[in-house]
This record gives sequence, structure tokens and C-alpha cells, in this order.
Amino acid sequence: MPGGPLNMPKRAASEMLRFIVVGGSIAGVACAYALQEAGHQVLVVEQGDGRCNSHGGIRSPPNMTRLLNHWGLGPAIAPVSIKADRFTLRDGKSGEEFAPLVLHEKIMKALAADFLYMQHGALHAMFVEFAKNAGVQFRYNTEIVSVDPWKGIVITRKGAKLSADVIVGADGYRSVVRPVVVGPEGMRGVVDKRVSVNITVPTDLMREHKDLVKLTVSPEWSLWLGDDCAVHGLLTVDPQSSKKEYAVVMHVPMDGKRAQNSWARSQPLDEKFLKLDRFEPRIQQLVRLAQSMTPTSHTIYEPFDNWVHESGRVVLVGEAAHPLMPNGSHNAAMSIEDAMTLSTLFSLPATKSHTCVLLSAYEELRQPRCAATQVSELQKRDFICLPLGPEQQVRDDGLRDARARALLDWDEAEEEFLRDTWEEYIDLFAFDAREAVEDWWTKWGQAISCPYIPDSRIESVVGKF
Repeated sequence: MPGGPLNMPKRAASEMLRFIVVGGSIAGVACAYALQEAGHQVLVVEQGDGRCNSHGGIRSPPNMTRLLNHWGLGPAIAPVSIKADRFTLRDGKSGEEFAPLVLHEKIMKALAADFLYMQHGALHAMFVEFAKNAGVQFRYNTEIVSVDPWKGIVITRKGAKLSADVIVGADGYRSVVRPVVVGPEGMRGVVDKRVSVNITVPTDLMREHKDLVKLTVSPEWSLWLGDDCAVHGLLTVDPQSSKKEYAVVMHVPMDGKRAQNSWARSQPLDEKFLKLDRFEPRIQQLVRLAQSMTPTSHTIYEPFDNWVHESGRVVLVGEAAHPLMPNGSHNAAMSIEDAMTLSTLFSLPATKSHTCVLLSAYEELRQPRCAATQVSELQKRDFICLPLGPEQQVRDDGLRDARARALLDWDEAEEEFLRDTWEEYIDLFAFDAREAVEDWWTKWGQAISCPYIPDSRIESVVGKF
């Protein structure tokens, strides 16, 4: 069962390392916290002032929630999160309900963690607090402009040089560290044909409209499938006021107008840009209650071959390593898994001389899963954004046919239907990053623990650097 205790020895205090984490994102701060807890010395360098007031909603699937609980964040997350009970797909224009995905109690109990919604800013603030309490040092308003991977040095805009045993690139989509590891192709990609738009609506305003009241209390994740576009929304909790807000995401065609890459800048609502006339009156009413919107463009990259520089001193995590489509279900989850994998590897009883081996293991463990997730997230987004036509009609007919079976109790549903419905979700949700490291340690641990015994596997890894 996922989430059980692991049986792995720990690293000696004399073998602890100095890490610099470039970027104070969730990925960066989670890595910093976890590495510091493993006994290392960590400095986070962030170009911003450290404030993150994003009210945008993020989803924490069981594979992420399980790791947050392991780190002890569970009690802090409980009052600012919503527990999901189902995902519901609807026709965007009529509001007709298609087949839901019910999060049955039996399967969620077996997964040993809940599917949660929370605000991006709330989770970020928690990690910052936990990291600072653990002893992580932060340097804000410090922009990194270059990296010397061979010397383990980062250089700031003002010319200051900071050194470490390992540099962690957690600086997101437009990463400065990525080209150092991947090469120039690390910044070359294909501009996505769609724009992702974040909108937040206070539930106090929604309750003034009878058609929106249900959305203010329902723990379901609702998706409206429109003509070449889609909307999805879920409840979140503002950690400052403890009031609930409705976090809306709209995926709309770019139509030749590229949006910003930043999550931080909002702009006035634009109904024409949002293709609002393609949705039912309830969605139009909901979106018009918002004061602003934050559109974000996306560049699609082929999965990168390398996440670790050949020097063995620079590694990528989060969106710097695997740029995912904005507002997907697994953006935060993949970053949290990166942090857990890296920190668990660097808590093993290895020596400083094994740094290259551990970084190579991180790359080996994370790349296939993240590459598959990158592809899967785009496919799911395109599935809910089909333009009107034969393919859309086949999709909708299939969803209608599945509705009756989807609403059955777990014990009453057909085994084949459950398998077809849940197989991919279980592969994602049941994954435990700590267990993946334990499996790796079972295979490689003896060779690392006995450095005087030659092992061709270790030599082959070291030979890469």
C-alpha cells in the first residue's frame, strides 16, 4: 500500500552538501525544505520579493497529498483545502451532465491519501514557512544571470558569485539554468495553440445568483466542454480570510494573440477573448463576476534528454525540467515528487563522491514519468477542447453512454468498466516517489555502501560525467 514507512539507512553528517536552489517556486522551496531536513545546507535565490499572493487553484492528487502528509504539512493544509468527491464533465453550451468520475471511498482508502484543492499561494506560503523553520536561507530580489556548472557558481545581476556543491535549477518555464544543462534547445519549442486563463470569483458574490449557489458548496471538480475551448472550476479557501473562492480556468484558442508567460500580471476581463458566448448562461454569469483575468501562454517542448549537467553539479527540477501545460492536474504534483525523489536520494548513506550517481538516479527515476505526464496532460486538455464536429459528437455520445455505469456504487459497477476508467488514474495516483527511491536503493545500495567492491553499474554511471 502507498505511504507506508520505508526501510533505508541515512547519510552521515560529515557527508552533507551545500545546495543553491535557483528559484523560489513551489518546486524550489519544496526541494530546499526537503534537502535541509535531510541535513544539507540550502540557500534559495529568488529574483522576486518572496510574496506569492496567487489565488489560483491547484489540485493535489493522492500521489502529491501523500508526500505532503509525509512532510508533516497535513494539519496545516486541512483548514485551507477542499476534499474532492468527483470530477463532472458537462456540455459547455447546454450544461448537460455527462459521465462523472466518482472518487469512491474504497479506492481512495486504498490510495491512502485524498484528492485536494487549494490555492497556489497557500501551499507556497506553507513551504516557505516550513523551509525557514528548518533553517533554509533565502535571498530575495536577487536575479541569477549565469551559471558556471564546472565550478558550481551562480552569478547575480549585480555580479556577486555564490558557490555550492550542487546547483538546483527551479526557475520555471523561462529557466536561466535549463540551457546550461540542456543546451540551446532547452529554450526552443512550439507555441501552444491555446491560452490558459485564470479567474477567481468570491463565493459571496456567487451566492447572490441562484444558478451559482450549488457551485459554492459542491466539492466536485466541474468541467464544461465547449466548442474548441473548455472551462473548469473548483472551490478553494483563501487562507487569509478563510472564505471560499471559486477558481476558474478557461482554455481558449490563441487566435494569433500570444499571452504573457507570467502568472503575476492580471488584466481586465475580455469576453470576446474568452469565447464566453460558447458557454451556457451560468458560466457567462460566473465569469462576469470576476474583476480580472490572468492569461498565460505555453510553449510545448519535447522531453529533455538531460536534467543533469555533465559536471554532476547542476540539476533541474519542476517546470525547468519538465514544462507542463499551465493549470493541469499534475503541475504541482510532479514538482513535489521531484523534491521528494531528490531529497530522499540525498538522505541515503552515500558519500560526497557519489553525488553524480545520485543525480543520475534522480534523472533516471523522474524522466519517464514526467515525460508521460507532459503528453497525457496535453491530450486530456485537447480532448475537452474539441471543436464542434464528428469527433466531438463521438466523444459526447461516449460520455453519455458511460454516465449510468459511472454513477453505480463501486461494488455494483462492472469490473471491465472500472478497469478501463481507473487504470490510468491508479498509475498516477498510486505512485510513491519514496518507494521508487527505495526500489532503486535495493538494486544499487550494496554497491554504494561498499565502495571498495568494484561494480560496473556504478562505474558506468560515473563515466557519464
